[in-house]
Amino acid sequence: MAQAWIQPDRPHLTRSGLFLAGAVLTFPIVGGFVAAAAPHLAALQHRTPVVLTANHLVTLGWGTMIALGALHQLLPAAAGVRHDPGPLVVAQFGVHLAGVVLLALGFWWRAALILVTGGGAVVLSVLASAVTAAWVLRRRTRWNEPLAFVAVALASLVLVTTWGVVLGLNLRYAFWPALLRPMGLVVHLTLGLLGWFAFLITGVSYYLLQRFTARRSLDGSRVRAVFVLLVIAVSALLTGAFASAVLVRAGLLAAGAAGLVYVQDVRRFVATWSRARDISRVHWQLLMVETAALSAGVIAYALGLLGGSPTRWIVAGVTLFLTGWVTLAITGQAYKVTPFLMWYYRFALGMPAYDVPRLEAPYWPRWSLPSLLLLGLGAPLMSVGILTGQRAVSAAGGIAFFLGSCVFAYVLGYSWLPRFWQVRRRRAPAPPG
Repeated sequence: MAQAWIQPDRPHLTRSGLFLAGAVLTFPIVGGFVAAAAPHLAALQHRTPVVLTANHLVTLGWGTMIALGALHQLLPAAAGVRHDPGPLVVAQFGVHLAGVVLLALGFWWRAALILVTGGGAVVLSVLASAVTAAWVLRRRTRWNEPLAFVAVALASLVLVTTWGVVLGLNLRYAFWPALLRPMGLVVHLTLGLLGWFAFLITGVSYYLLQRFTARRSLDGSRVRAVFVLLVIAVSALLTGAFASAVLVRAGLLAAGAAGLVYVQDVRRFVATWSRARDISRVHWQLLMVETAALSAGVIAYALGLLGGSPTRWIVAGVTLFLTGWVTLAITGQAYKVTPFLMWYYRFALGMPAYDVPRLEAPYWPRWSLPSLLLLGLGAPLMSVGILTGQRAVSAAGGIAFFLGSCVFAYVLGYSWLPRFWQVRRRRAPAPPG
């Protein structure tokens, strides 16, 4: 006898959700390290263990972890390929998490072998995602510009994590003395900040903004110009690191130009957004301001127009990029596209699955504003503290970032866990047909 269709008691969450859970639930730990590192950044003690640990927790334990989990679901959807992550994703998550922990311990204890071991584990995790992405892209049923951004981003992620292991080995065995000079760091920053995060976030945003706003296509956008400018920027910076400072400046100019063009595209999307209050729209408005500021700063730096210590400008810019631009890009979209939002509706509010708002629906929960204000204030305060050398200002920014990470992790993670554990576990039959 056919069994009646029963609505599932929880939204479908694939095994790749472990990456999202790990990133969201451990975000306060990352925020705590950022708060501890903030005063040291203002004193330009950016090579101290606490700063190096915080930096790599933000990049690999927060940004990359949540990105890998999201790409397991977003990339097949964008490419028109059905692909449900298998059991190996659980092993990948375990390897990645262990790698991040070992990497952090290696920086904290200044232990090169532990550092390299952790970095090697992260490389294995990244390679697993790259292989999966290659499998999906080979079987794609459609092609769009955002897929090109994601492909370059994943290739850069493989390179930057591998380069990081090389840097760690060089610290232990000193087989390439030139890497101890700025060249090694320029390559690492270029691949990580531009090659990985800039390509990923711009590409994914071009895909998602079509679904959040009334502008339903990329017609009239300058997405290809942004892509070309970013490719030029990364290529020039990597070549210039080995060959010529002139190429480095050219790469910075191209990166700044890409940012300014990108801001104009985002502005056109946001202009068509519903006028109803929407927390994701406010995130994008802040992101436009930060993108414009970072782009203008990069161009001014390349032209030699910035006074004072170049190191302060670089440290302040990287801090604003990672704790501001990257973090707000993640949190702003998390309210709409991660399974955690659906789970919040279901288990914290008890809302039926079919009543969960659509992606384009306005969304302004009362608890989202404190998180936005704290995270949005933290990064600029830290950057101002770094530029002025005021440890107290930078420390205040770090504390704001930590508190914002706690609020965000609570509302999208911890708040619904007790209710989730109480929900009766039952298996629902497959839908008819």
